[in-house]
Amino acid sequence: MRSTLKSSYYNHYTAAGDSDRAIVFNKFWGSIAVFDQAFVDSLTSGALDVLPDDVLAEMEQAGFLVPADMDEIDTAHSLYVNRRANNSVLNITMELTQECNLACTFCYQNSYRAEGAITSAGIGTVIAYIDTVLTDRKRPITDVVFRLIGGEPLMQKAKVLEAVERGTELAARHGVQFHPQIDTNGLLLDESVIKALRSISITITNKADHDKVRIRHNGGGSYGQIVNRLRRHAQHFNEYGTILSIRFNANALNAKYVPEVYRMTKGLGIDRAEFELYNTVNYSYNLLTPGLSRDQFKRLYMELLVLKVEHGEIITDFPRPTFTPCSAYTPYNVKFTADGKLAACDAMHTARGSADDLVADVDRHSEIFADVAAHDPFNHPQCGKCPNVGICGGMLFCKTNPHVPTMIRATSCRSIWTSSYGFS
Repeated sequence: MRSTLKSSYYNHYTAAGDSDRAIVFNKFWGSIAVFDQAFVDSLTSGALDVLPDDVLAEMEQAGFLVPADMDEIDTAHSLYVNRRANNSVLNITMELTQECNLACTFCYQNSYRAEGAITSAGIGTVIAYIDTVLTDRKRPITDVVFRLIGGEPLMQKAKVLEAVERGTELAARHGVQFHPQIDTNGLLLDESVIKALRSISITITNKADHDKVRIRHNGGGSYGQIVNRLRRHAQHFNEYGTILSIRFNANALNAKYVPEVYRMTKGLGIDRAEFELYNTVNYSYNLLTPGLSRDQFKRLYMELLVLKVEHGEIITDFPRPTFTPCSAYTPYNVKFTADGKLAACDAMHTARGSADDLVADVDRHSEIFADVAAHDPFNHPQCGKCPNVGICGGMLFCKTNPHVPTMIRATSCRSIWTSSYGFS
């Protein structure tokens, strides 16, 4: 058996905080595990003869070892194409307003921020679109992820609750799962919002950094008000089982505070509190922010994984749904702007088409986003053999692509994450 196996092309390795263990993440299967360093050395060198049979069997089961004659890139391409056509998750993003109760100087919306908000009729258009996609069975959809964004969406709290209620009723009628999520600064959180939403995402860094960049219109900081509100509503998060996702946007100045903010998050008293780490990308609107190199961020991310393991946390950062296209590349996923226009996702800042036109003919989605619909990263000379292609959005929104205009590079891709079946 040993001679018929090889180490997977999609294995990724990093130290686990000491010299005797290492973390292995497989980007094909989405498996993550902690092995003795000696086992990892055998895995990377191909010296499989020294590994015990039970370890070999576990490694093969989790995808760290694959058949020696397997063309993993070709197999991954087939998997990608199949999952693109048959993805069971419909991702809908709805912008409620571009107005905000903070005055962050770095915000990407500052260059085009508009007053006003989505109307009830606009919400109806979004719901009608979801209804048609589900009714016409455009994909074998079992789950609808309904993400609410702004500006600050809770400045339109009544419409947030209206949209979630209407979406919940629609999903129940179609027999699919409904996952309402919101991106908010947290200043206006209350029990009604926590009860209505499945997941609430808030961006927080360390207090000094947060209060310097995420300021109120009077120039004051917002860290204390947000954290105090989270603590005050911890019982409501726990009562309704709502997930709190804290996002830390790391740069060269605040990176050392990641452990501090992680511990603050875990100390809020919220049972389902998660911590996400993102690298700050130097767009034209935040060029003065000293960024982390890819290697620096990679090391920081793996240090966070080790910290989570040391705190007894089940890793939810990985695996992501491998070889499943990001939201922008999956047919019929779309973002509705507050003024009734369309985008493939938040990374696309130039809105296209009309929401009313799309609802009138949902198949116009591939026409409106023709460049996205035609893109297959495995057929791209840079993407095809990249070991990250299984968990990224492809070349159109690749952060490392120097030919993509700065304003449309993706800051993140949102999707349902699968649970880990790796072992330790």
